[in-house]
Amino acid sequence: MTSVPGIARGGKLKILVPINFSRKSEMALDFALIYSQHFKADVYLFHVFEAKTNDFRRVDRLNEEYMERMKQVAVAAIQRMANAGVTHTVEEVHRRISQGKPATEILKMAGGISADMVIMGAPNSSDFKKFFTKVPCSVVLVKEKDPTFVM
Repeated sequence: MTSVPGIARGGKLKILVPINFSRKSEMALDFALIYSQHFKADVYLFHVFEAKTNDFRRVDRLNEEYMERMKQVAVAAIQRMANAGVTHTVEEVHRRISQGKPATEILKMAGGISADMVIMGAPNSSDFKKFFTKVPCSVVLVKEKDPTFVM
């Protein structure tokens, strides 16, 4: 088994995968599953919705909707990888949701779960400039075709 900084011997790699249900975020999840072939891993799917509301019934509906969508995305990705012959070693897939600015919420989540790696679709927003200077772990940005490591 290859060694990864931050992973204790026998420990699990914690991979945070922000999901916005775009093609790039699906590719990021695929990359996380492919990468996990070499390590025991837990994947944390994380969706941030930016819409600010005080309507808590709406928030509950959105939470249910996004949790179900993340489940469907995870099942589809696992099936895609199985069809491609990829045997991942993901032991658990966790789903988390937050409300706020994506860059800020992703930073909070990465710190909160002590993520070893964030694998995400390359952001279109300039709000992520500060994110890259503050993130407490390695980042992989998935573009349309090739992942790019950011340390």
